[in-house]
Amino acid sequence: MSLAVRFARSLLRSPARPGPARRGFLSGPPEDPVGLGGSVVGFVTMFIVCLGPAAWILSHLEDYKK
Repeated sequence: MSLAVRFARSLLRSPARPGPARRGFLSGPPEDPVGLGGSVVGFVTMFIVCLGPAAWILSHLEDYKK
C-alpha cells in the first residue's frame, strides 16, 4: 500500500473512535481549592496584562502625537 493511500485513509477515518477514556483527565471540582492569595495574584496579573498596554499608550498619548 502506497504512502499516499495510507495518508488518505487516515484523513478519512472517523475522528471519534470508541474506546476507553484517556488517562489523566479528571472532571469536577479541584481537590485543593484555590486560596484567596492565589486568586488575588491571578486577578491582578490578568488586569495588568490586559489593561497595562492600553494604560501605557493613553498615558503617553502626547508623546506619540509629536
